[in-house]
Amino acid sequence: MKSILEFDNVSKSFDNYGVLNSLSFTIPENKIVGLVGANGAGKTTSIRHMIRYLTPDSGKILYKGNDIYSINDADFPISFIPDVPIYYEELSVMEHLAFVSAMYNTQSKVKSLIDRLEMGKHLDKVPYQLSKGTRQKLSIMCASLRQYELLIADEPFSGLDPQQISNLKDIFKENKDEGKTVLLSTHLLDMVQSLCDYYILIDNGVLMAQGTLDELTANSRWSTIEELYLYLRNKNNDQTSPDESENQEE
Repeated sequence: MKSILEFDNVSKSFDNYGVLNSLSFTIPENKIVGLVGANGAGKTTSIRHMIRYLTPDSGKILYKGNDIYSINDADFPISFIPDVPIYYEELSVMEHLAFVSAMYNTQSKVKSLIDRLEMGKHLDKVPYQLSKGTRQKLSIMCASLRQYELLIADEPFSGLDPQQISNLKDIFKENKDEGKTVLLSTHLLDMVQSLCDYYILIDNGVLMAQGTLDELTANSRWSTIEELYLYLRNKNNDQTSPDESENQEE
């Protein structure tokens, strides 16, 4: 399976606390990939390295075999839907869409996104006039209007109603049909299993497992990603030394 992005023994610490600990995994090309982990597992820190917001203390991050930090900003092939929407306070929704689509020559995609995300009645509003879910839809639209090969989505379903969740899932599937790759980070493990082709399971900044559902559940009693993740996480926690366990209980 050809990879689009690879973490090679990546470590990152904050205030002497290791958030990523020699983390290695690969993201296969032209797949919808689930990045699975509990709060504090290292998902968001990993994503911030992928979008070059952070640099590792050690290790390498490769994009199609090349150091990701060597790629020219103008040619950076990754788009990002953050867990907390980012926007310009002074611009209306339509001005956001016009600005981003003009930068990437994607004006032809604007009307379709407005229609399918039901944003028509919000076009003249500025962000503070929008609900949390509608601000999230604005963030999704802006990310979709970039030119990219890999779309990273961090908790993208937050604040969306069932119809909009379905629409967003369709957008992710269409990305795959167009030859792109989607990395999806979410706590909704049943959602992950209904959508993803491949999974990366991490805990405490280390890789627990990666692979397709068939690969991960072969020769095991687990049939879902949720069951497998909880089993591996509990097993990982059980390996804590007795002294550390006593300290945690205190």
